[in-house]
Order: sequence, then structure tokens, then C-alpha cells
Amino acid sequence: MWLSGQQKRPADSGEGQTGVVTMDGGEMAVLLDCERRGLQVYSPGGYTWTPKVGQRVLVIQGQGEIPCVVGTRQGGDMPDRVAIKARQTVVQGDAVSIAAENGAVVKGGDVRLEGLVYVNGETLEELIARIVMMILAGLG
Repeated sequence: MWLSGQQKRPADSGEGQTGVVTMDGGEMAVLLDCERRGLQVYSPGGYTWTPKVGQRVLVIQGQGEIPCVVGTRQGGDMPDRVAIKARQTVVQGDAVSIAAENGAVVKGGDVRLEGLVYVNGETLEELIARIVMMILAGLG
């Protein structure tokens, strides 16, 4: 049949394709020439991210390997969550960021937080209100 020959051909070894994420989380799936499931996500060392359903990603295939997701186009949708693990100090301009496995400290530069900020499972606003109430109770 004529249409059967019109499908995209599979990627050769090392050749990249873009596709759309159809499943995220435990089992990553991307729609390429057909839906590919069980893909691994690769990223720079120490950096972990999970593409979202509907996001366009770059998929490559090594020789004899399962295709893997290696990135997404910059300027597109931001991931819901990323994790960065390192034991080094990074200096960029006037800002110094010291990253550690159990947290990060920023000295110099600006830190801008948007949305809810949690401290040990409690929102920052709740924490501040609780501390103020403890201080006021001690003054009375």
C-alpha cells in the first residue's frame, strides 16, 4: 500500500529525532515514528529532570541501545521539577552558589522565589505566623 511507505523511517544509530512525550514518570514514552516506551532520560551529571506529557523532546539512539531522551528545546515549557546534586562551589559574576547534596546556599546576587515556599513541610507564611505567635505569647 502506498501509505505504508510514507511513514517516517526509524532513526539510524546516533541520528536524532524529535517527538512528543506521551507518558512521564515511571515509564517514559515518546511518540516518534511510533510510540516508544521505556526510554531513559539523560541529562548533564548531577542534574535530574522529567519531561512533561505533551513536551517536545530530542531522542537519540546509540548502536544497539534503547532510544533515550537527551533534552528539550530551550525557551519551551519549563519542567515541573529539577534536582541538582553537586559538591562544588560555582562562581558566576557577583553571585556565589555553594551546592551540596543536602541543600544549597547562595551568597551574593538575588534569589527570587515564586509560588509557595515550604520549610520542612510548612509554608513560609505559616512558619512566620507561628514564630510571631510564640514571641507574642512569651511577652504576655
